[in-house]
Amino acid sequence: MSSNENNNDKNNNIVSTIIFDVDDTLYDVGTGFTAHRNGEIVQQYMVDHLHFKSLAAAKSIRDEYFAKYHSTAKALTVAQKDGRFPPNAPEFSVVHLANYWADKLDYTKLGPPKRDVFTFLETLQRDHNVTLVAFSNGPRNYVKRVLEELELFDLFGDERLFAVDDVLPYCKPEKEAFQTIFDCIGCTSVESCVMVEDSMKNIRSAKSLGMKTILVTGSNEEGRILPEDKPDLKDDAVDCS
Repeated sequence: MSSNENNNDKNNNIVSTIIFDVDDTLYDVGTGFTAHRNGEIVQQYMVDHLHFKSLAAAKSIRDEYFAKYHSTAKALTVAQKDGRFPPNAPEFSVVHLANYWADKLDYTKLGPPKRDVFTFLETLQRDHNVTLVAFSNGPRNYVKRVLEELELFDLFGDERLFAVDDVLPYCKPEKEAFQTIFDCIGCTSVESCVMVEDSMKNIRSAKSLGMKTILVTGSNEEGRILPEDKPDLKDDAVDCS
C-alpha cells in the first residue's frame, strides 16, 4: 500500500464533528415524551390557537403532513400554505409553537438529567478537539428547553444548536438543511462528520452526503411516532448502532 493510500485511510478515520439529533436520540423514545408532544399537546395547540374544530381534526392534518416532512413545524407551515387550515386560523408561527411547547410539555417524562453523557462528551470535546453540534427538526426554544432539562445544553450553546427555524424552508432529511449546518460551522470535510440519529430517513440522508452514521435505538420502540421510520440495524446506511 502506498503512502498516499495510508494517508487517505487515516483521513477517513478522523472525526472532527459529531452532529446529534435531539428528540429520541439524546433521550429514549421509550419515555413517551415524543408521543406526548406530538400527540395530545400539539393537537390541543391546533384547537386552541389554529381554530381546528376538534382534536381528531387536528390530528388528521398534523399526522398527514408530519409523515411527509418529519417535522411538526414544517408540517403545519406547509399545511397552511396548502389551504388545509380552518379559514379563520391565524398565520402559523414556529416561534409561537416553540414557546407553547416550552411552557406546556411535561418535561418530567424525559427522565433524569444525562450527567454521564455530559461528562463523556465534554471529555471528547476537550481532549480530542471534536466539535459537537445539536441539530433538530423541532423549533429552537423548545429544543433548547429539552437540552437544558437534560443538562446537555452547555455542550452546544446557542452557537452550535440548530433547529428547524434555522434551516426552513428545509428540514432533515433534505440535503439543503444539512448544507446549512455545514456552512454555519465551517465544515469543509463532510467525511469527518458523524451523524447520531434515531431516524432512518435522516441516517440515509446523512450517509448519502458522505457522513459516518450512528443509529440510536430505544428501549421501547412502541413510542415511535412514525413506525415506518423505525430503526433498521441491517441498513447499509448504518455504520454503527
